[in-house]
Amino acid sequence: MPELWFPTRKLGGLFSVDECARRLSAYRYAEIEGMRALLNWIVTQPAVHQKVEFGPHAYHDAQHADALGKRLPELRVTEGAEGPYPLMTSPRADPPNAEFERFMTTLQDQEDPLLRVVGMYGVLKPHLATHYLYHMRATDQVVDAPTVRILRFMLIDEEEHIQWGRAQIEEMACTPTSRRLANEWRTHLEDLLVRAGGVSGERVPDEG
Repeated sequence: MPELWFPTRKLGGLFSVDECARRLSAYRYAEIEGMRALLNWIVTQPAVHQKVEFGPHAYHDAQHADALGKRLPELRVTEGAEGPYPLMTSPRADPPNAEFERFMTTLQDQEDPLLRVVGMYGVLKPHLATHYLYHMRATDQVVDAPTVRILRFMLIDEEEHIQWGRAQIEEMACTPTSRRLANEWRTHLEDLLVRAGGVSGERVPDEG
């Protein structure tokens, strides 16, 4: 009988165990801070249909952080971890650098309802989704299969959040003035994100 299943997963990837753990810690930081932003905004966001969605999205972010926290001890990040193996959870959630922390603080401190949605769903979540997809493809598909599985399920949530957020931005930025304001805020946050090197902290030297 010939073999009827051709393996698509290959050994070898771009990340060492330590580098994978570093990135997951940064992802966990972004998920936790995104969750905090949404929970803090619920009370003061005027549109009820947005309040209703912020709660579940924050809950999804909390689940993402929990899954990443459970993966970190498997990547040798055990300092401060609690619980019996394999249910041990790491508390690690480290921004890649001070610039990314500044980006998150700037996003969180926004009080304008439209600009909050632009920052969360037009900048942060699309950025994270792009990095999660890259990580899934670049990491070792066999040895790091648990990370790939975690990120795959996280991406399902993030893509749903992004699509919802895009609809909200279209709904709210419905005048030339509001659309210009939204684009200016998006550009400002993206500038901060680029300076930080994104959630991975990988900066590109400024050619200027």
